[in-house]
Amino acid sequence: MPGDQLRILQIGAGSMGRRRLRDLRDRSDIELGLLELREDRRGQAASLNSKLSVFSDLDDALRWKPDALSISTPPQSHDEYVHLALERGLHHFCEANIWTMDPDFVQKTSDVKNLVSAPSSSLYFLPAVRELSRIVQTELGGLHGYQMALNTYMPDWHPGEGSEYYARHRNTAAGREMVPFELLWLNHVFGLPIELTGLVTRGGSLPGVVEDTWSLQMVLEGGISGQLMVLMGSPGALRQGWCFGEAGQVFFDLFSGEIRREYRNAQPDILNLGAMKDVLEASYFREINTFVDAIYRRARWPHSYQASARATATLAAAESSASSGNRVRVDVAIQPKVYSASTI
Repeated sequence: MPGDQLRILQIGAGSMGRRRLRDLRDRSDIELGLLELREDRRGQAASLNSKLSVFSDLDDALRWKPDALSISTPPQSHDEYVHLALERGLHHFCEANIWTMDPDFVQKTSDVKNLVSAPSSSLYFLPAVRELSRIVQTELGGLHGYQMALNTYMPDWHPGEGSEYYARHRNTAAGREMVPFELLWLNHVFGLPIELTGLVTRGGSLPGVVEDTWSLQMVLEGGISGQLMVLMGSPGALRQGWCFGEAGQVFFDLFSGEIRREYRNAQPDILNLGAMKDVLEASYFREINTFVDAIYRRARWPHSYQASARATATLAAAESSASSGNRVRVDVAIQPKVYSASTI
């Protein structure tokens, strides 16, 4: 149990790092520090919080003696800081992964050292996702299957950033990252993928892009069908799906926050849980504050490294299937490959 003032070191002050700092700055039971290599980002963060301790060097930041890390670096750097946290006995929160560290190692180390090790699952906290989970568990009856599509246009991701921005690179491309990001909440709502066939291809004309479409046909626990398609080369934005069960069918739109229920012998109805643009910031706020409350033993962190590893391993299985043409089982020990070329 920490003392009266928990020291949290935020690592990285990009868009997510600044959001984490903003969502924690009004708490009276913590002190905030920031490790950021870029001078402009350090200055921007410090200007928004006069009490923030700012560092450009890791050793200096560790001499500040943090109790916890909040890791908001590009995905390829996550493991370095997760290892650091586990080695030094620090609690940690980590943004969503493309590659997940050995979950058994993380869990065992965390148990031995009494640590909260919290991989992100931001959309778990979204009202529409929480209501959809309730509907599937209590209303829909036996689940037959689901379909989900996400269209996110890569050039719209932080257009002010240059080629250094991680989503401009093949290993950490916007669409590739969003496959496990969506699976984190889909797996929670509908069940875990066991095996799948995958298609990874290029359907658009973005210059230099190797692939812009990931399509997964999955067999879930209990033989249930799950389908996920993620695209990043088509202009526009869409985040919609359908699920089917014994009671009928349910349509969900995460961007609008609408859930439409169509049950047998009942009038269709629409639930409005709030458009994502209006409720997403509150969901991020609940996420990072739940992490802090879990350290204080006032809350339970709802997500695990095992769940993260399952989501990222499903991406690996999809890409393996696309390459081999075979159905592939999901194995949490097999994580996505790292391409030798650094650019998209």
